[in-house]
Amino acid sequence: MLAWLSIDTWLITALSIGYLCLLFLVAHKGQNQSPEQWRCKPWVYSLSLAVSCTSWAFYGTVGQAATTGAWLAPIYIGSMLCLVLAWPMLLKMLNIIKRQNLTSIADFIAFRYDRSPKIAISVALIALVGTIPYIALQLRAISTSFDLLTGTFQSGISTAFVVTLVLIVFSILFGTRQIAASKQNQGLVLAIAFSSVVKLLALTAVGIFATFFVFDGFADLAAQQQSQGLFTDGNSVYLAVTQAILGAITIFVLPQQFHMMMIENHHPQELKTARWLFPLYFILINIFVLPIAIAGLITFPGGGVDADTYVLTLPMFFQQAWLGIVVYIGGLAAATSMVIVSAIVLSTMISTEVITPITLKFNYFSKEGAPQFSSLLLKQRRLTIITILLLAFAFERSINQQSHLASIGLLSFVLLSQFAPAIIGALYWRKANAKGALTGLIIGSLMWFFTLLLPIIAPNLVWVQDGVFGLAWLKPTALFGVNFLDLTSHGVFYSLMSNIVCFVGVSLLTQRSLGEKLQADIFISKAQQQVESKLSTEDLYSLLMRFIDKNAADAFKLIAKTNQANQISSNAEPVNLVEYTRVQLSGVLGSASTRMVMKAVSRSAQMPFEDVVSIVDEANQLFRFNRELLQSGVENIEQGISVVDADMRLVAWNQRYIQLLDYPEGFVQAGLPIETLLNFNIARGIIAGGVNNEQMITKRIAHMKKGDSHHFQRKMPNGMVLEIRGQSMPAGGFVSTFSDITAHIEAEKSLQKANENLEKRVASRTQELQNAKAEAEAANSSKSRFLAAASHDLMQPFNALSLFTSMLKNKVQGEELTALAQHIDDSLNVVEALLSDLVEISRLDSSSEKIVKSQFALDDLLQPLKNEFAALSAQAGIRFSYQVSQCVVHSDKRMLRRIVQNFLSNAVHYCNDKQGVKAGVKNRILLGIRRSKTMIRLEVWDNGPGIALAQQKAIFREFERLAQNREIPGLGLGLAISERIAKLLGLSISVKSQLGKGTCFSIEIPRVSASEAAIVKAKIHHKGKLNKNLEAIAESSLEKSFNNMVVLLIDNDQLMLTAMASQLSDWGCCVLTAYDQPSCQQTLANGEIIPNIIIADYHLEHGTNGVDLVRAMLRAQQWQLPVIICSADPSESVRQHTSDAEFLFLRKPVKSLALKRMMRQLLV
Repeated sequence: MLAWLSIDTWLITALSIGYLCLLFLVAHKGQNQSPEQWRCKPWVYSLSLAVSCTSWAFYGTVGQAATTGAWLAPIYIGSMLCLVLAWPMLLKMLNIIKRQNLTSIADFIAFRYDRSPKIAISVALIALVGTIPYIALQLRAISTSFDLLTGTFQSGISTAFVVTLVLIVFSILFGTRQIAASKQNQGLVLAIAFSSVVKLLALTAVGIFATFFVFDGFADLAAQQQSQGLFTDGNSVYLAVTQAILGAITIFVLPQQFHMMMIENHHPQELKTARWLFPLYFILINIFVLPIAIAGLITFPGGGVDADTYVLTLPMFFQQAWLGIVVYIGGLAAATSMVIVSAIVLSTMISTEVITPITLKFNYFSKEGAPQFSSLLLKQRRLTIITILLLAFAFERSINQQSHLASIGLLSFVLLSQFAPAIIGALYWRKANAKGALTGLIIGSLMWFFTLLLPIIAPNLVWVQDGVFGLAWLKPTALFGVNFLDLTSHGVFYSLMSNIVCFVGVSLLTQRSLGEKLQADIFISKAQQQVESKLSTEDLYSLLMRFIDKNAADAFKLIAKTNQANQISSNAEPVNLVEYTRVQLSGVLGSASTRMVMKAVSRSAQMPFEDVVSIVDEANQLFRFNRELLQSGVENIEQGISVVDADMRLVAWNQRYIQLLDYPEGFVQAGLPIETLLNFNIARGIIAGGVNNEQMITKRIAHMKKGDSHHFQRKMPNGMVLEIRGQSMPAGGFVSTFSDITAHIEAEKSLQKANENLEKRVASRTQELQNAKAEAEAANSSKSRFLAAASHDLMQPFNALSLFTSMLKNKVQGEELTALAQHIDDSLNVVEALLSDLVEISRLDSSSEKIVKSQFALDDLLQPLKNEFAALSAQAGIRFSYQVSQCVVHSDKRMLRRIVQNFLSNAVHYCNDKQGVKAGVKNRILLGIRRSKTMIRLEVWDNGPGIALAQQKAIFREFERLAQNREIPGLGLGLAISERIAKLLGLSISVKSQLGKGTCFSIEIPRVSASEAAIVKAKIHHKGKLNKNLEAIAESSLEKSFNNMVVLLIDNDQLMLTAMASQLSDWGCCVLTAYDQPSCQQTLANGEIIPNIIIADYHLEHGTNGVDLVRAMLRAQQWQLPVIICSADPSESVRQHTSDAEFLFLRKPVKSLALKRMMRQLLV
């Protein structure tokens, strides 16, 4: 990879270590704060949850957006939906964890399934395997960004290995200074929150740079993206849905996310605040993801630069070293926060759920000379951190170096999502048991390995290519013939489906233990409590002393004293001391290990029969209590309820049922046949009877026995409307609910009536709006027609007057009337310009102007303007400079010329010594361009008086002229017309000016690519040669005389006809005049004179036009004559009509020189 900008390696190394040290100082400060201060800062907790926004969020989402064109990754959408919609589940998890003092996700799942050590170990190992690829992703992101920034791609020392060693040191410093895993590390929370702010600011900084400094904002990026068609491949529906599901699941199953959300939580209110604050952070950090991706694709076309590195390569390419460092620190913050938290969480989980149970199983601490448990536990965790990060480094080295960050992250998410069925089942399914959860975890993980990991790490394996034993339907990437899914969706489908099926199936096929049943009900194992209650204070003190430290044991003494235990004795103590000890040990050992320890220390080798009876009796009391509670609840609900057994006899009901059906007192009794109830209701008219009531009742009872559910509404004799729902019960029988929906029905009718009225009002208002729109369009069309007609009618006398004035000037040259004739001509020119500008503004406002875009060399447009205005500038004493350009652009050449002509005209008018404010300074005008990759900025500079900032918008309004420029001739319409033309072309005009220094007007035009420009230039070169030959022929004929040329002149305006005839006669022509078709036929009736050329007005009498008249005449006479059509009508339809007839068009007022040149052109 090419490094356009490299920064000193030692500088980046020092900044990296400095940032990590700063992070450690922030953590140290947070650790020294009191817990009361934290309860007032839920935003710190919310920001700490952004530990999930890792290097994949910082770099990988840009790469994903560059492929899919989506500004927000589906995985974030899923996470946001989970936080917003599933937060009651998260809150339930939080309450359980805080109440039971659980330490990790493994502890949580194992605790639900009777504190099963097998489940705890399985979850811990799966979390380890699933998190290692994600840590490897962070190591790769840090090392890649470091190499990219410093240019050390061929370094002899592996950057990733050095990064791994540094993170090992800081992870140990952050997470292994205390042994209580459930003790909140508020310093770590503050450090992660600080990192979240750093990465948000860094990504926002590069986004602003790419959007507003490299390009001209979101609109510019969007326009270029649409014009270039950058996004051809998007996420498939399957992959998008898969990622959204993973995002929703991983928000509560990732070990580091679980730790920050649950273990580090101080109060449920923090989670409620994070419900909206954390999604807001997701949105903020993703605002510039898509603009950066578009900027990267435009800046680095062809895929030569990895899209995952656009965040860093964009500042490097544009030589912004400071921004490159900021981005690197942001990426470092994103990666290190995840690595440190994951290493701490995994080390704690592996130590408490795997290593500690093994040492306890072999009675290691009962041996003489065994070390203090707390010191050994810290050493275990540190060694575990080292092992985890080295494994992550090894994985990073083993996978394909071209693997994108997103694919590595999804690999981890899929495996960790295997916890979801066990967690959700633990919270909501009573029949879930440990065997089902363990089977689901193991089978789901194996399917993940087979369908996802194996194709990635060994794509050339025979099993991967051909399937197991050569069976195509056992291919890991197309299992059972499912070949329409992408690799990730395929792996998620089969792993989660296998997990769920095994979890549900095994749980249904196996029996739950007593502990599991009680744990499912109240999340506490009563049997374990009975065993633990036999422990003495001496036993409890010894446990705390051995497994925690002396401080914890002394605190236990203090609590014992408050319970009136003046000294440690061997007498049994209240359960509150046992509960305190269990909670403290769970914070260090985990719930499964705590259960094993307390059971082993208990003096009862096994549970006596009396204790079993006690538990059963307590469970029976709990059942009776729950039954009474249920009955009380049923009696106090708004709905009526009736229950019928399998024999179709009424066995249960509530008082509301009797009230709604209005049964007589004492009529409803247990065991009453449902047939009796139906007959009673038919007799009262509640149920409509028929010819054969018995048959109808039999049919109803048959449906109930069959288990058919029903739902209908029934109007009672008293006017009440009941909603009746019936549903069969699993063990046989039928339950029905009766709800009074009278108020709802009345409200529905009122709402329907209001809706009908609203629809009528909406239809009425819609019709009014349509009428108003039609009137406005008609008025606009009428205005355009009026201006077109008015311009034609006004131009006719001005045209005649212009021709008369031209002849007058020629006849009185050298006499006293010459000046007077010149003044008349100048006045006519001003009036003509005013009328032309007004008509053009009207045409532009009505969008009737036809745009004809083409590709042309910019020099073909600018060179004639340079020749014209260089001469004018020389006359005014202004130095004119032109920067020749070979660029090819795509726009409407005619309209663009008008804009540049207005810019140059203003520059010549206002840039002169009379208007200047700097005496002795030579006035200058510069016409030039500035290039970018896709745009050309055409600029006109002058060093005139300048325009104040407050007036730079006003100059684009009609007839707006600045006070200091009143003496300069002009109408104040040029810039207004230019702005309207630019809007039609989709271009933008900008102005920069400073009083006393000058002004620059500019316009940006799309640039044609180099390959297309070469083709256009070749065509222009050929066309140029042809035009030069034609010009040579034309010039050779300019000297030819018009003597005796017969011209047929057709115009319905007598004054215009006289003026044109006089002008043509002065040139030696023989003029025949006519004003309509009959007069033409009369003029040419003798057939002796055939005209050489025809000049006709377009608009004639009685709605006829010159094009149709002349075309009919030429067809009738079988002539082939050159024709010129004249008109003051500015509409494009007139020009098009003339062009379709292959006639030339000359706009009125007709200029003598223009007419003469066109006539000579036709003769040639």
